[in-house]
Amino acid sequence: MSTLDCVVIGYNDIPYFKLADKHKPLEWYSGKYSTFRSNSVLVDGKRKNYMELLNYCIEHTHGVDPEFNAFELPNLGAIYLTSFLRQRGYDAELVNFYNYGKERLAELLADNPRSVAITTTYYVENEPIEEVVQFIREHNPDTKIIIGGPHIYNIATSNTNDQPTQEIIFRSIGADIYIADSQGEASLARVLACVRNDDEDGLAQLPNLIYLKKNGSVGRTNRVEERNSLETNVVNWDYFKSDFYTPTMYMRTARSCPFQCSFCTYPAMSGEHTLSGIDSIRDELRYLVEGGLKQAIFVDDTFNVPLPRFKQLCKMMIEEKFNLKWFSFFRCSNADDETFDLMKESGCTGVFLGIESGDQQILNNMNKFANLEKYKEGIRKLHERDIFTFAAFIVGFPGETKQSVINTMNFIEESPPTFFSPQLYFHDPITRINHRREEFGIEGSHYRWRHNTMCWEEGAEWLDHMVRTIKNSISLTLYGFSIWAIPYMIQNGFTLDQVKGYGRTAGKMMIKSLDDSAISYEAELAEMRQNFASWTPEMRTRYALANTV
Repeated sequence: MSTLDCVVIGYNDIPYFKLADKHKPLEWYSGKYSTFRSNSVLVDGKRKNYMELLNYCIEHTHGVDPEFNAFELPNLGAIYLTSFLRQRGYDAELVNFYNYGKERLAELLADNPRSVAITTTYYVENEPIEEVVQFIREHNPDTKIIIGGPHIYNIATSNTNDQPTQEIIFRSIGADIYIADSQGEASLARVLACVRNDDEDGLAQLPNLIYLKKNGSVGRTNRVEERNSLETNVVNWDYFKSDFYTPTMYMRTARSCPFQCSFCTYPAMSGEHTLSGIDSIRDELRYLVEGGLKQAIFVDDTFNVPLPRFKQLCKMMIEEKFNLKWFSFFRCSNADDETFDLMKESGCTGVFLGIESGDQQILNNMNKFANLEKYKEGIRKLHERDIFTFAAFIVGFPGETKQSVINTMNFIEESPPTFFSPQLYFHDPITRINHRREEFGIEGSHYRWRHNTMCWEEGAEWLDHMVRTIKNSISLTLYGFSIWAIPYMIQNGFTLDQVKGYGRTAGKMMIKSLDDSAISYEAELAEMRQNFASWTPEMRTRYALANTV
């Protein structure tokens, strides 16, 4: 029997058209397909997200598929789990990106590991998880499969899934054990102890589990919320080779969010807003920079909250002379002139702005604690310091009207972020806005909703109208090509101007294909060829590697 306790598997990026095709037959029943349509381009009868489209365009114009995929960047969640387990004496191996790691995964499964742990960060559908489970079963039917993370927690806590429905979903996914907690790493470590000893009775004593018993029935244990320390569980980077986490790496310096936006489930899922200390962040960055880190992506949901700590972080990076390019979420309402100056000096290159609406009443309905003037001022001051902005907007939130959408469009045109991404409202019954169903006349849920002033069909029409008509900002997508794809492209030799050029041209292609008709993109491909005419050394290296595959 192998001594390998666990193989931790990162993201599986299945072809975009598979998910789009799944939801297309329901396009008149729900707004979900409209979100797939406005986040992709129809090419040769198949919908491609913007990263797939990039590969297609480069292959079409230059004869080689570079196989770009931003998910090949180090997966912070999977790295954290691997480090967490090793620190507790478990033999754990990492498969960072399933798509590029299948051969290694097959080799590890041939060594009969006791278990495989699948993280579900970024998933909104079951199909990518099911594909990984099937691969594992085909290569080693005896290895225990454990799945946890946000997607599993959402299934287990959703008001629309009773326990029998949950059991149907979990059986269809096909794993042995599910961990239903917003963190879950401590539960995973306890599960591995039971798996080592083939101790099913021990599983029944652990919290936060849904598992398949040997007799075929489903076991479910009590819910005990985990509270794992950020300080004591920092990733031990000695476990990983430096060429793996360089030149670009994700980092987390806080957990949860101190705000209570009425459309968001994250604070309720993640608990109290918890911060890492400046010293531990400094030590981690020192280690990574010495190993060759050039770009850091801070995934804290409110990186500049609280403001004094954020200023300390910026000053620390300046004092240490890290010379990093860094990217993060950012709240314009929580900044002053000193903040913007410190961001620039410390290496900030781009920020994600969850603006959500350009109408003040809708912002109030969302409980955003923000005002439009602060947004406008923030965008202007960031751009003055050559920090690009990627702004997200929601279309159709309760209270939304024709005029409020027009106000949002006017906001984007008059105070344009570098990039913008509008998304159709998704009504989750566990969010705070659901407590006001009667006030707003909310009916339905998810992408099939209506309220007193709009229905999902109207919201989808406005979404299409926004991407068709807004001129002063570049439309990008949240699926496969959000702000985190930009440092990945920079790592691979693209300039920001080339990213902008690509976004403009891809936007034209997306607009052309909104009605699902067959289209010629010759003019747009000519633009792509011109945009990518001057290759950097990094891109030439990537093409040379691709040519040898």
